[in-house]
Amino acid sequence: MASILVTCYSRTGKTKLLAEAIGRGAAEVAGMNVDVLAFNRVTASDFVRYDGIILGSPVYFGGVASEFKELIDDTTFVRGKLCGKVGAAFTTAGDRTGGKETAILSIVQAMLIHGMIVVGDPIANSEGNEEHSGGHYGLAADGQLNETDIEHGVNFGRYVAKIVARMAEEKSV
Repeated sequence: MASILVTCYSRTGKTKLLAEAIGRGAAEVAGMNVDVLAFNRVTASDFVRYDGIILGSPVYFGGVASEFKELIDDTTFVRGKLCGKVGAAFTTAGDRTGGKETAILSIVQAMLIHGMIVVGDPIANSEGNEEHSGGHYGLAADGQLNETDIEHGVNFGRYVAKIVARMAEEKSV
């Protein structure tokens, strides 16, 4: 059975809400084991156990939260053990121009350094949702989350999980 870890740092609870939606979507994929874990319950060495890792942070000054960056920095201790795993990123911001893409790219950069296979948020998602034009590098939301943001989270989680399932299936062949 393939597995995904979804975790994020969330000071106000908004990023956590998006993480939970992503986890729900990922869990819809048959045969997928999904853990949505509180940020303070996860260490870098936990990443090794999962086939897919979806990480999120609120945006602070165009980057990730310092608490989240600390976790990313700790992944140097598992260097080489995340190669070939699927990774994806998401973020939330207070403003629509709040630096969401730069924060996502800093998460993606760490994943690429580890040799992970990074999944973005597709422009044309598999659910055919014309309103969602995709976040390109990952999922991003701003302001107060609404139903559409939650729906995008579910779709993003499902999309990433389908890729993790495909990768896991290829490994077993």
